[in-house]
Amino acid sequence: MRAGRVLCSELVRLRTDTAESVVNLEAIWPGGATVESETPVAEGERVEIRAGNVFFQGTVKAAEGHEFGWQLEIEFSPFTPWSLDRFRPEHMLDISEYDSDQ
Repeated sequence: MRAGRVLCSELVRLRTDTAESVVNLEAIWPGGATVESETPVAEGERVEIRAGNVFFQGTVKAAEGHEFGWQLEIEFSPFTPWSLDRFRPEHMLDISEYDSDQ
């Protein structure tokens, strides 16, 4: 399986300069991730996602509020890209397997 965009459901820690919270990792790909958070994080803020012993540094590229909290899209630093070798979410679906263009 190549490392494309993967849908998942995994509780991870999200750190900002001022706080740390538990968020749900909903999608991950080599250059970023989408998480659901109960607390807002500003666009442009630097963050770190921790999943077990692995971490990914990045910047919030989009933050959208909704009825249950905030959906955050995070762009990873080129120094901490995601791959299946680094971190495999427990509950995941590789949607590239369903891409009809392949």
